[in-house]
Amino acid sequence: MTTAPSTRRRDAPTMAGMRILSRAVLAVALLLPTGVAGVSGAAGAEPEFPAGDTGYSTYPEMVAEVARAAADHPAIVQRFSIGKSHQGRDLWAVKISDDVATDEAEPEVLFDGLHHGDEHMSLEMTLAILRWLTDGYDAGDGTIRNLVDTREIWIVFAVNPDGATYDIAGSGTYRNWRKNRQPTSGSSSIGTDLNRNYPYRWGCCGGSSATPSSSRFRGRSALSAPETRAMTDFVRSRVVGGRQQIRAAISFHTTGRLVMYPYGYTLTNTPRDMTRDDRAVFVEMARRMAATNGYRAIQASDLYVSSGTSRDWLYGTYRTFAFTIELSPDRTPFPADERIPSETGRNRTAVLDLIALAGCPFDVIGKGPARCGAFDDDLEVARGWKRDAQGTDTATGGRWQRADPAATSAAGPKQPGTTPSGIRSLVTGAAAGASPGANDLDGGTTSVTSPAIVLPTAAGQRLTLRYVFAHSAASGPSDWFRVEVLDAGGTPTTVLHVPGAARDRDAAWASLSTSLDAWAGQTIRLRLSARDGGAGNLVEAAVDDVRITRP
Repeated sequence: MTTAPSTRRRDAPTMAGMRILSRAVLAVALLLPTGVAGVSGAAGAEPEFPAGDTGYSTYPEMVAEVARAAADHPAIVQRFSIGKSHQGRDLWAVKISDDVATDEAEPEVLFDGLHHGDEHMSLEMTLAILRWLTDGYDAGDGTIRNLVDTREIWIVFAVNPDGATYDIAGSGTYRNWRKNRQPTSGSSSIGTDLNRNYPYRWGCCGGSSATPSSSRFRGRSALSAPETRAMTDFVRSRVVGGRQQIRAAISFHTTGRLVMYPYGYTLTNTPRDMTRDDRAVFVEMARRMAATNGYRAIQASDLYVSSGTSRDWLYGTYRTFAFTIELSPDRTPFPADERIPSETGRNRTAVLDLIALAGCPFDVIGKGPARCGAFDDDLEVARGWKRDAQGTDTATGGRWQRADPAATSAAGPKQPGTTPSGIRSLVTGAAAGASPGANDLDGGTTSVTSPAIVLPTAAGQRLTLRYVFAHSAASGPSDWFRVEVLDAGGTPTTVLHVPGAARDRDAAWASLSTSLDAWAGQTIRLRLSARDGGAGNLVEAAVDDVRITRP
C-alpha cells in the first residue's frame, strides 16, 4: 500500500456509478437462481453453451463467480456494476487492491472482455485474471501481493452480455453474433458494434460501417449504445484532480494471437496525435508481452483499419497505454473449451507485467527518471490546469489556452507553429488571426495553475519545462513571463522570471531546469504567468512538457 496521503483521492464508495455490495447482499445473490432479475439483470431462463463447449461461462455463471470472489476476498475485492446493458443486464466489474475501500494515490490498470458477443474466450480471460490475483494473494505469492498492494486494478468482465447471451441461444448452435442487441432507429436491424462506438475518431476513417445491418455498424452516433456509455462514464470517473488515473489497459478479443497498440484509425505509425515517446513505449511494451505469450506485436491498423475503438479512445483522450489482445489461434471465435486454461494461462506473465509497468511505462524506453516523477504533462490532453485560478488576471485578450498553436511572424517569428513534443502546448492565443497582433496577449496578466502535486520527501527532484517568450521592439520590463511554485498555503516563490526589453525578441523554445528540494515532501502547485504591461507592443508566450523528475 502506498504511503502517499490518501486525501489526494476520493473514497471509493462515492465514485459515480459504483454500487458496492455488502457481504450479506453477495451471499444472497449467490443463492438466487440464474435468470432472476437483479442477478442476471434480465428476467427468464438464460441459455447454455452448445454441447461440448459447456466449459465456457454463461452470464449467470460469471455473475456467480464474481460475486463469490467478492464474498470470499472482501479485503481486496469489491464488486460493482458500471451500468446496464440494453436488455437490463448489469455490467459487472471489480476493483482489486489491498485497501480496497479507499481510493488511494496508486497507479491504476483496467482490463475488459466481451466487447463482441461471439468472443467468449475474452470473458474467460478476465475471469482468469480475477482468479490469479485473488488466489495468488491468499497463497502469499510475492509478485501478486506486491502488485495488489501497490495498484488499483479494475476488471469489467462482460461489456456485451446481451450479445453473448444471444450468440449461444441458437438451439445448440452459435449464432455468430458480434453486436449488442439494441434496435437501430429507422431500421429493422438490431445491434451496434460496441468497439466501433467510442467517441475518439468515431466513423472517421474506415473500419466501421454506417449500415445498420453490418456486423461493424458503428451506431447512429458515438456512444449511442448504453454499454459504451457505461464504459466511458466509468473511465471518466477515474479522472481525479483533473488527471486520468488509469495508466494502462488491455481489452481482450479473439482471434489471432496478437498484441495490438494504437492507433487503429490510421496507417501512420506516429500521427500528430501521438508523441514519439509514447509510440516507443507502445512498441516496447507490446514486444515484451508478445515475447511472453508467443503472440505477434503489431500496430492495430496493421491488421485492418478500425475507428471508434476503446483502445484508441483511451489513448487519444487520456493517454492511457491501452492495448488490444486478440486471443486464440483459431480462425473461428469459438475455440474448444479445453483450450481455455492454456490460452488464458499463456497470458499470465503479460498481464502481470502490464500491471507492474503501470507504475512507470516510460521505464521500458529508459526515460523513467525524466517522465515518472511527481508530475508529467506534455499538454496533449487535459490534465487539470486551471486558468486564472486565483481570480486576479487582468488580460483582455490572448489568455492562456491548451491548443495547437498557429505560427505568427512580425519582424521574425513571434508564435512558433510547432511544439517540442506532440501538437499542443499552453499558449497565449493560439490562432494566427488576420495580423500578428490579432490574438497576442493584451491588457495585462494571464495565469494558469497546475493541479495539486504531492512531492516525495527525497531530494533531487527538478522542475523542467520548455517555454517561449517573444515580443516586439516596443516591449519593456513591464512585460514578462514567470514560473512560480505555490506552497500548500498558496505562497508563491518565483523560479523563473524573464522580463521584456526594448528590442525585438523572436520566438524560440528555451528550457528551464530548477531544483525543488526546498519543497520536498510538500504539496505544491505550479503557476505560469505572462504579462503585457504596455500599449502597442506584441507579446506571446508558450509552455510545453512540464515535468518533475523522479529523484
